[in-house]
Amino acid sequence: MKKLLLLVLLISITSCDEGDVVSTETIAEEITRGAVLRTQEYINNDYLITDVQSDFHVVIEEQDLEDGDLLEEVEVYIQYIGNTSVTEALSTQEVLYDVLPASDFYEGEFGLPRYELNISFQEALSFVDLQLSDVAVKDQFIYRLNLKLTDGRNFTTGTSSSIIIAYDTFYSSPFLYTINVVSPIDDTAYTGVYAVESILDGPGPDGETFVDCYTVEITKGRSNTTRQFYAWHWRYHRGIEQKRRWEFNVVGDEIVFGKNQLSSPEGYCSSTAPILLGPDTENGSADIVDDTVFELWFVEGYLNFDGGCGFNTAPSRYRFTKQ
Repeated sequence: MKKLLLLVLLISITSCDEGDVVSTETIAEEITRGAVLRTQEYINNDYLITDVQSDFHVVIEEQDLEDGDLLEEVEVYIQYIGNTSVTEALSTQEVLYDVLPASDFYEGEFGLPRYELNISFQEALSFVDLQLSDVAVKDQFIYRLNLKLTDGRNFTTGTSSSIIIAYDTFYSSPFLYTINVVSPIDDTAYTGVYAVESILDGPGPDGETFVDCYTVEITKGRSNTTRQFYAWHWRYHRGIEQKRRWEFNVVGDEIVFGKNQLSSPEGYCSSTAPILLGPDTENGSADIVDDTVFELWFVEGYLNFDGGCGFNTAPSRYRFTKQ
């Protein structure tokens, strides 16, 4: 039964997820030694400063060696981080927000337990004892999930490789979600065809992170401020892999590259943990009334996942010019 379920899942992922190439051996190894909380659907990932009913909304799916029978519960932790000079002092420590018992999960498409997690901006504010007037654009709410199994094992951040925690992969199991407080922007802002230019070369052999990438079409993503485009990373699997989706958010006056973005399922040099990309410590600037030119700043080797290529963490920057 487990082999049949694994085969069904693999067929589904290779037919539906663009650019994913994951071996059955890798899947079996990861599930045998642990468990994942797959991001089955990421519906919304920001809190609008103008709407306390805007929500963090995700559907998670648990998978373990016993097809979900080892699931005991999932702990949900919350932390508020003030990222301005005024709100920084209000930052909180991580605290337990909720416990989701196995009995609250429903059976998903493949017979695995699923849960729809939905936390509004108002609920988050109330839980950390803050008012809307206390927070500002660029602040963040961090949600960490801790998966507890009936055999006593726990799985959370820091326990998995890049192929597990990266979004848009078979697993998509980051155990951590960062929700930005943002100002709403027009649905057409930062969309359309843009010319792409590397202004700070990354660690690849030719310097550029994205190869054969001269123009891209940017479209609106899962939330009001999320934008996305497709391009190949320099370690992509030529002839098999399609372009990968890359995501960023317009957060006030900054362009913020998304966390946990995978180079390629085979994006490594001498390690089986592929190169991971994520935001730099500084971000490019944004102008909500003029999207003609903007810069995207990020790093390769995010969380030190450099694919065994030896560069550790390296910055890369691109300029996008509207056509």
